[in-house]
Amino acid sequence: MESEQLRVASEENIKVYGYRWVVLVAYMLATIVIQLLWASFFSITTEAWEFYGFTDAVKGENAISLLSIIFMVGMIVLSVPSLAAFEKWGLKKAVGFGAVLAGVAGLLRGLFGDNYTFVLVMTLLLAVAQPFILNAPGLIAGRWFPENERATANGVGLLANYVGIALGLLLSPILLGAGLSIKGLLNIYGIVAVAVAVLFLLLVKDKPPTPPCAEEDAERVDFVEGIKTAFKKKNFLLTVIMFFFMLGVFNTFFTMIEPLMTSMTKGAVGATEAGIIGVIVLVTGIVGSFVVSMFSDKDKRQRRLPYMIAANVVGVIGMVLFILLSGYTGMIIAAVVYGFFTIGSAPVVLTYAAEAAYPTSEGTSEGLLMFAGNVGGVVLLGLASILGGNHLGVMIGMAAVSVFSVFLMFLCKEDK
Repeated sequence: MESEQLRVASEENIKVYGYRWVVLVAYMLATIVIQLLWASFFSITTEAWEFYGFTDAVKGENAISLLSIIFMVGMIVLSVPSLAAFEKWGLKKAVGFGAVLAGVAGLLRGLFGDNYTFVLVMTLLLAVAQPFILNAPGLIAGRWFPENERATANGVGLLANYVGIALGLLLSPILLGAGLSIKGLLNIYGIVAVAVAVLFLLLVKDKPPTPPCAEEDAERVDFVEGIKTAFKKKNFLLTVIMFFFMLGVFNTFFTMIEPLMTSMTKGAVGATEAGIIGVIVLVTGIVGSFVVSMFSDKDKRQRRLPYMIAANVVGVIGMVLFILLSGYTGMIIAAVVYGFFTIGSAPVVLTYAAEAAYPTSEGTSEGLLMFAGNVGGVVLLGLASILGGNHLGVMIGMAAVSVFSVFLMFLCKEDK
């Protein structure tokens, strides 16, 4: 009774700082930049391998694809060290390290952007920077935002991921069409990366003067103990497995989007239309992330699970529509449904995982999910390569594992 009274008194004295939005916006810019640097070649693969002097199409495509795969491998290898850095260095130093490294590597990649080997080396450095940035939205949400805003804050953090990828899909062909060379557009991206790194260092504070929640809710265990604690929680383990499939499907879909869409429409959709379909998935995912997160945060009991399940059931239907519908219009319909509901549910899934893993820190729990999801991407892409040109089989496989993810959600329980 006494502890409950102390808790109520503590909650009455909680102060939430408006500066939290400044921190979140600065983080969003850093996230947008690292994803833009990753997606630089997504929609200009052919132009890129020709620019770098490759004469064989297969070797050239593999060389440009390697620049993307390196990022996924970086997330797998360095996710756990980045989580340890969050615990040891704090938000500003750990994420700031990633932002500064992205700025330096991005600028050098542009300055020597006509040399493929140098671009490859700088891409390795960008892959080192990425997990220190992308694994942090849960940490920011937990340190700066009250419980009834955390799914929304996570949603805004993830929104930046989608914006960065969409900008890469759209800006690179536009800049090339305007007369810039590959080196020229990489220079522009590098200058932007440096500017954002400077802004991040100037604006971001590690944490507010007082926590945005009851003092006992703000307490977290250390990194190693946090990992041990998280993996003892059944709900968190189930969420890790479901995110393995969810992010794995996302990475596979976008890596293979052009051949998949061309195959599903029997040639009616080309490279440009496939890129537009990808942007539609991302844009509707951005809208969905706000809507689904808002409903979850406005829930009087702050429940996450009902919204996760409802959104992903409809999202699976969207994935199946890619198989059942035909033509460009059909793919757009499927993209809207899949993007709004499945991609839109991701912030709530991450928030649910963070709450299920308590008292493990939000940065650690979210990083473990991102680690699992990137492993899922590598595994599912490997399985897709075994199927060769059977793109229908790839789509059916992605739909099947999406159904399994929803099944895992039904095994979870609400902790509230």
